[in-house]
Amino acid sequence: MKILSITTATNHLNVALNDGDKIVEKNEEDHRNHSEHLDPLITELLKENNLTLKDIDRFAVAEGPGSYTGLRIGITTAKMFASILNKDLVGVSTLAALANGVNDGVIVSELDARNKNFFAGVYRKVNGKLENLVPDGHYHLDDLINKIKELGLPEEVVFVGSPIDKYQDEIEDLLGSDNFKQAAGDNQIHAGEIGKLALNKKAIDPDKMVPKYLRRTQAEIDWHNKTGKAFGPDSDYVEEV
Repeated sequence: MKILSITTATNHLNVALNDGDKIVEKNEEDHRNHSEHLDPLITELLKENNLTLKDIDRFAVAEGPGSYTGLRIGITTAKMFASILNKDLVGVSTLAALANGVNDGVIVSELDARNKNFFAGVYRKVNGKLENLVPDGHYHLDDLINKIKELGLPEEVVFVGSPIDKYQDEIEDLLGSDNFKQAAGDNQIHAGEIGKLALNKKAIDPDKMVPKYLRRTQAEIDWHNKTGKAFGPDSDYVEEV
């Protein structure tokens, strides 16, 4: 099965072609304007592998958490391809994709959300398959470390994603141990890992896929405060502000 995977969740733009055990990736670092660079990168990847979009069996995309604008760019692109070509579409957790590149220990997949808050999930590899120990969510550092401690697991804790350098001492104090480290490698989200996880995941109707932000935008909060209406799964607050 040929899977074209996309991640625009962070400033690291990455696309990949998974075909069996073969994975080919292309990326652009530190570009914020993914809307201009995503399509040319996909075109380049397909051309170098003598393929067209019609040759792709399944499209996969990082569904969140991540940059609000970035997620919408990647998801909209993947939805469009799948819908027009009548192909499978699969959404994969950004945090699961990060964790899938790590093989040992208790894996804390995290993206710094500022002010000691993180988008994070805790995982572990069991017989090569990813197991979710703490659900993906928006956690303060204290809460995240407490959830790790509650697991009571003896393995080393491996953080993958945003650098934890400035929190080293605090994490050690909260964890009560120095048995943790930052994952080796670039700690970036790789579309190839999205493709691996998407292989056996159930496809979704493109019209029903929405980003999984894991946190309300400020605009949504302002809309809720102004209107008093309950939050919806993908509310129309923008039209009413």
